[in-house]
Order: sequence, then C-alpha cells, then structure tokens
Amino acid sequence: MKIAFRFARQGQVFKELTEADGALVPHLIKSGEILPTDDFWMPGMQTWNKVSLRDWNAPAASTPAPTPQPSPQPQKPAASPVPAQAQPRRAALCECMTCKKTFNEPAKAVSGYSVIGKAVKFFLFSMVAQFVMVVVVMIYTALKGMEYSLFGMVIIGIIALALAIVSIGFFLMAVFELISAAVTHGLYRANPERCPNCGSTTFSR
Repeated sequence: MKIAFRFARQGQVFKELTEADGALVPHLIKSGEILPTDDFWMPGMQTWNKVSLRDWNAPAASTPAPTPQPSPQPQKPAASPVPAQAQPRRAALCECMTCKKTFNEPAKAVSGYSVIGKAVKFFLFSMVAQFVMVVVVMIYTALKGMEYSLFGMVIIGIIALALAIVSIGFFLMAVFELISAAVTHGLYRANPERCPNCGSTTFSR
C-alpha cells in the first residue's frame, strides 16, 4: 500500500503509515510512541517538519507528490528525504527517565563488585605476607638459641620487618578499596550502566 506518512527520530525513519492509518497518529502521540519532537514527512512535502507543528486531529490534505525530473541516465528510485539537521547514525535505543534525553549506548561505570574483588585480592596478599612473616619469625626464634652470626640475625629481622610492612600495606589497600566501593561506586550496584548525560542508572531501552 502507498505510504502516506513517514516519521523519523534523530535522522532514522522508525514508522511508516498509510493514508488509512493516518487517524491513528493522535493515539500514537498520546501513547508516546511518536514524540512531538520527531520529524514527519508526507508526499508532496519538500522538507521534513516537526510533529508538534501540525494539528493531527484535522484531516490530512491531499497534496500531489512532486514530479521527478527526467534524467538521461537510469537512476535508482529516490528515497524519502532525510531531515537536514541529522546525519546518518544509529537510532536512539535508550531514554533516560531522569533527564528525559535519548542516547544510543549507556555509559559504563565501574561496578561496585569489581572493586570489592580488588579488595579481596589485596586482603589475600596481606594474609600471604603475614604467613611468610610468621614463618620467618619462627626461623628467627629457632636460630636464636643456636650459635648464629649477628649478621644473619639482622638480615632475618629486616626481612620480617619488611614483610610486616607489606602485609599492613596490602591490608590498608583492601580497606580503601572497600570504602571506594561503598562511597564512590555503590557497594551493591551490580549493573554499571548509566545515562551518559546525567549519570542516572534509571533508563528505558
């Protein structure tokens, strides 16, 4: 059937209606399927217009389509015009429920669970360092009652001290990562996707 109405959003045609379906446009606008900011085109129009600029409750006037100019060479069938302000791109797939803006792909934020994983890793490193330190201290205690050079004792003591510092450092890093997960990223935010405009995590696809 002959197409009487075409509707585009951000340069992408998303709906086509026949003349018989033209009466459905007011209902589609009320339901939000067609937005007042969308563009529409009818046969005979030279450019696209905004949906909000037309009274869709009034009957559509029948306007003859423009006659194509003859061409000496065969050409492909002319497609419907594209809004001048839009460049070819993907149609917006998501709409933010907070700022009401549309976007193609949501922004990615670091998930709180990934930060918790880093905290657990640092905590395990701290435990390993503590275990090695205990082993070194036990060796130091065992050798203390035996004849052993003072230089060897000093080396073992330095190693034990270094392991203690490393263990404390890893433990503090684990604590800082947990604080970052709770304060900055949201401890229980499993979905890291958010609106690239306002950062809200509430949007529809």
